[in-house]
Amino acid sequence: MKTVAVIVHWGPSQPTVDVAERLESCPSIAQVTVVANDGSDRPADLPTAAAWLRPARNLGFGGGFQYACREYPAAESYLLVNNDIRIDEATVRTCLDLLAGTNIAVVAPTLVNGDGLQAGSARLSPVLVAPRARRPPEDRPCEADWVTGAAMFVKAEVLRRVPFDGRYFLGFEDADFCYRVRDAGWSVVLSPERAWHTGSTAIPRQGNAYYVVRNRLWFARIRGWRLRTLLLAATTATIVLPRALAADLLHGRALPSSALVRHGLLDGLGPLPPPGDPRIDEPRAARWTAWPQS
Repeated sequence: MKTVAVIVHWGPSQPTVDVAERLESCPSIAQVTVVANDGSDRPADLPTAAAWLRPARNLGFGGGFQYACREYPAAESYLLVNNDIRIDEATVRTCLDLLAGTNIAVVAPTLVNGDGLQAGSARLSPVLVAPRARRPPEDRPCEADWVTGAAMFVKAEVLRRVPFDGRYFLGFEDADFCYRVRDAGWSVVLSPERAWHTGSTAIPRQGNAYYVVRNRLWFARIRGWRLRTLLLAATTATIVLPRALAADLLHGRALPSSALVRHGLLDGLGPLPPPGDPRIDEPRAARWTAWPQS
């Protein structure tokens, strides 16, 4: 199975170079490609065979992944992986063997971080659509509602029929993708084989409060969960926003966190953009908080 590994890059180059080097050494990976969402130049120490793609604008996480997949349409499978993931050949091989199953669309390894098992798979809470990590069996694969895009193997055939939705830009695109894949009749599977999550430098955190609020509301609305959408909006307005405002005032800040939550709520309930590419004004959170350029 010809597998292309995709690293969606942002920020310091060294973590991305390190992961690219490790993946280049995996016989099961045919090609390593990096999507430089920050528009940075190719690092001199990137492995020669690895590709460095620079889209015309920041496409976000899912959009960047789709961009790379369009560049390599002949692949039979793709590995979407963050630059803070350490994954070895044995885990890659086991996950690809699982992915070869007839009705399996997505496979993820079990993630381990410094605090122990992180799972890499979760269920969404029935009311507030919040991720709740599940502890998988240690001796066998299991089906999952969704798995994190931090390390995810996807059949190319499935991705052509059910693409990532780039409008989320940052967050919930992996949950949305897995739910739509399962709606289409395929399975999402978590492998007991492990990968290691070391801590991300790839994703700016300044606007995280905005995207958590907005994208969770978008996800609930896209799924047609009207009651959950109302509960999410009410909880955000009456609990999350006042807490963010109190924290800003307590720390003497210029109200950045509360502004992000408020705008996330407004945009989350506003007109839904069409599926596909991210909005032209992304990163939208940069309007209300400092957003690093590299």
